[in-house]
This record gives sequence, C-alpha cells and structure tokens, in this order.
Amino acid sequence: MLNRKLALPVAGLLAGVLLAGCGSSDDSDDKNTVKVAISAKLEAFAPLLVGMELGSYADQDLDVEIVTAAPSDAMVLLATGEVDAVFSAPSAAFFNAVSGGSPIKIVAPGMFPPENSRSGLWVSKDLAPGGTFDPEKLRGETVATAVGAGAPVSMVLEEELERSGVSAEDVKFQTMGATDILVALESGAVKAGWLSDPVWLEAEKSDDLTFAFGQPEDITMGAVLFGPTLLEKDRDKGARLLAGMRSAVADHLQGAYHDDPEVRAALIEQLEISEDQLDKLPELVFPPDLAYPAGLTDRYQATYARQKGVLVYSDPLPEDEVIDADLAK
Repeated sequence: MLNRKLALPVAGLLAGVLLAGCGSSDDSDDKNTVKVAISAKLEAFAPLLVGMELGSYADQDLDVEIVTAAPSDAMVLLATGEVDAVFSAPSAAFFNAVSGGSPIKIVAPGMFPPENSRSGLWVSKDLAPGGTFDPEKLRGETVATAVGAGAPVSMVLEEELERSGVSAEDVKFQTMGATDILVALESGAVKAGWLSDPVWLEAEKSDDLTFAFGQPEDITMGAVLFGPTLLEKDRDKGARLLAGMRSAVADHLQGAYHDDPEVRAALIEQLEISEDQLDKLPELVFPPDLAYPAGLTDRYQATYARQKGVLVYSDPLPEDEVIDADLAK
C-alpha cells in the first residue's frame, strides 16, 4: 500500500527547523553563488543543466552550485536556507510546509510531456486484450509507482481512473523503485505500473506490455521552488536565476533541440549518457515564459485531500500563497 504518512513527518520537521535560524548561502562572501537542489541529473532539469553548460547563468553573473538530495531532504534544505532553490514537484509535503508557515513557493513550472512520450502507466496484456487498455480491468489490481501518496503522479492516475468510472479506492497502490517496477511488470508480479523516463524505453521492447496513458500535455508534474533567500532576502538574485533559466529555455530548449550540436553535447555531458541513449529520448516541452498553469495547484490539493492522512490542513491554499509569479516576469 502507499505510504500515506510520508508527508506528515516531513511537514513536522520543516515546522521545527524553520525556527532554527540556519544560515543561507547568502551568508557566504560570494553573493553570486546560488545553490540548487535536484534529485538526479535528468533531462527534466535541462533548463538548469544546459543553462549551466552554455553560459545562461554566467550571463546573469551567477555561479550555480548543484546539490543532489532526495525530494524530502531538499524541502528541508530549502526551508532552512541551506539551498536557495529546488527543482522538484508540488507534493503534499510542499503544501503542508506552506500551510505551516514555511517561506517557500513555486516560481516556475517543470517540463511538459511531448506527444511521443510514453512515460506513464504500462499494463500487462491481461489488462489490454488485443492491445487496447480497458480501465475496468484495473479494479482490484495493484498499481506500482515510484512515489507514494501525496505526489503529482497520484493526481494523474486518480483523474484518469475517475474519467473511466474507476475509483482510486478500487485499486491498490504499491511503492517501489523505478527500475523495479519494470521488472515487476515483466515478471507478472504486478499488472500495472507507472514508468518514467527513460525506463519506459525498455517496456516498448516487450510484446507483453502495453502503454495505457501518460501525463496530460497541459500539466506539469514538476516545479521550481524558491526558499527564503531568493523570495525574501535577495529577490534580485532570484530574478536573475529565472532570467538565466528563461534564456536557456528560449535559446536552447525549443523544438527539436536534440539536433542542436551545442545542446546535444551539453546534455550528453551533464546526463552522462551516450549519443544513442539521447537519440531514444523525446524532446521535452519547456514553456519559454516560465508560466505555471492556472488552477493546477487546486487540482493537486483536491487529490491529496482525498488521500487519507496526507494533508495536515483542511481548507485549500489559494494560488497566491503557493505561487510567486512576479519573479519570472
């Protein structure tokens, strides 16, 4: 079953450390250094990684320092000012932290999926007779995901199931590692699982697995989060970081950007992958205006509210409490 208590200790930890007065990166002599936390070097973070390689942030007199941290740990680092920004997701832990007074907000969206992406729910042929997915067959089945309750992927899954007349209560969820999900699908241990980039590329090779559905093209499951340093202490630095990001997206990450020799070299270097591996991945969609979709935070909160024990507050937070859209203008 999903770990439905995941958000609660994180929110409690955040509430406690906020009063600790930990120092931020701006306490250092180098006022141009900005620390950004990511979970791993993924193409979803190309606005950061490619921008670093091609000088988008240097043009803003910024020296970007990457900190690798799990999403839950990154939230604590952000709230305490140990890192300045996080590329992560608007999880229940994020909303719980904001509701508890944590000075963190969404300032820009993550990536949007391309048409040819097959990142999403994959099912065994038992659930897709003749290659056609039948959502009704998910009743009573276990769906494996790499994240538990209170994560954006849970919203995508629940909304898609509801459109098909299947309630999330009719399905069991199990959390396991991203690559373990593929192994479980291939072995028959589970009949449905959410596969992300680049794991789904292996699923495409199997005659026993079928792509059911993925992330809708009009939503992003990621976000750029700023903490107290860039929201309050040094908004100019925050604006410059977003200006560098906007430049990286507009100048290097539009259309068939894999065909651009400079971008291609930057991705291969940063992601530590081969030319062949890059060729198999579809280009992602990055909005050059860095506008976060209106109403999306409401949808996430509505989903998390239905998941027992995930949110620690009752009334949904309005957009202006969780999004700072001014910095990206």
